[in-house]
Amino acid sequence: MTSRRLRVTLSILGFSIMAALLSACGGSAGPENVYIADENDNGQTVTMGAGDALQISLPENRSTGYVWSIVTNDEAVLRPTDEPTYAIEGEPLSGAGGRVTFYFTAVSAGEVSLQLINARPAETAVEPAQTFALAVRVTE
Repeated sequence: MTSRRLRVTLSILGFSIMAALLSACGGSAGPENVYIADENDNGQTVTMGAGDALQISLPENRSTGYVWSIVTNDEAVLRPTDEPTYAIEGEPLSGAGGRVTFYFTAVSAGEVSLQLINARPAETAVEPAQTFALAVRVTE
């Protein structure tokens, strides 16, 4: 057997083993439904099933010192699943704004009044610049 033929055979064998291992793991396909909310959904209600995911994307400009944070949530019903992510919109110029995205998974039936504020963390005695609220109903 030539060395080229041996390499091709080993490559095919390697891919076959990887495919078998991945299918044996029963890899999670992720949540059945992913609900995406933004600033236009402020004050709205969303109904989702246990196991579904929720993403909330809000405008944020970190160069001003204002950041979004969760102030009200019931993690027994709606659990944060990852750290929030931040992405600059448009050209990555100094002072450019972007969007922060929060990730949640509905874990059990119940109702949550999810509230976020946009404020400077060091300024606790000052009203937040913005607020965001979403009523979340989770069904079984």
